[in-house]
Parts: sequence; structure tokens; C-alpha cells
Amino acid sequence: MWNGGTVCDDNFDTNIADNICRELGFNRSASWSSGYMLDSETQDNFAINLDDISCETNNWEECTYNTEHNCGHSEDIKLSCIRNVEFKFRLVDQAGIDVMKAPFSGLLLFNNQTVCDDSFDNTAANAVCRSMAIIWAVYTLDQNWKAII
Repeated sequence: MWNGGTVCDDNFDTNIADNICRELGFNRSASWSSGYMLDSETQDNFAINLDDISCETNNWEECTYNTEHNCGHSEDIKLSCIRNVEFKFRLVDQAGIDVMKAPFSGLLLFNNQTVCDDSFDNTAANAVCRSMAIIWAVYTLDQNWKAII
């Protein structure tokens, strides 16, 4: 979406996708495609606000585009972006392997060292979880912290 409307795929390429993702605060694009992403009745309710994008550099400010279009919604762009984040905190299982799926529960490491529980509370647990892109933590009756996505 751009200014409340869709983006047309005319001239669209990976360099343009990467520029848009960087403008949105991501590192780069993961993938892009065009066509109907929603049911056509819903998608047709949006205006097509951006067309003929051209990016010769890696800077969105230097890209050119038209706000008038010659497109149909079958040419709307669907874009997925990637944010590469290095986490200093990690959760590992009993084998020392990173816990990569819910439920996120395991031994907490910081810079590959264990974390002491002195003064560790719900506020600390939530801050650690947020730094790992996990929404919040829950303390369970068996006195274990569970991270919730």
C-alpha cells in the first residue's frame, strides 16, 4: 500500500522491492509477486496509487514513479521484507540447540553465557523477549518462564 492505495507491477523488480523495504525500515525484500492477494471485490475497493517505479540506485529518495496509472488490480504488488537482527539473547534446548519455534522455552543465554536469576522478574523477562522479537513472557507454576509470540 502507498498512500492508502496499491502499487502497480509495471517495471517492478528486485531493486525496487529492496528500496521499498529499506524505506519501511527493513534490510531488504524477501520476495514479491503481483496479482490478486485478497478477494477481487475487496482489492478492487483500493485505488492504484503508484505506477512505473524506477530505481537506478539503492536510495528510495532517488527513485522515480507516477501517481497516475494504466494498471488493473491484477497487477498489484505483494511484497515481503526481511529485517536481519542479531540477537544477543538466545534460548537453547537441552541439547544446546536454538529454540526456533513456539513454545519458546529453554535456557536463556546472553552472548553465549548463562543468565543468573538474581532480581530477574516479569519486567526483565518481557524486555528480553521483546529484544528477541517475542511479544511477552509468562511465568508458569513450575517456575519456568515461557516466551509467547
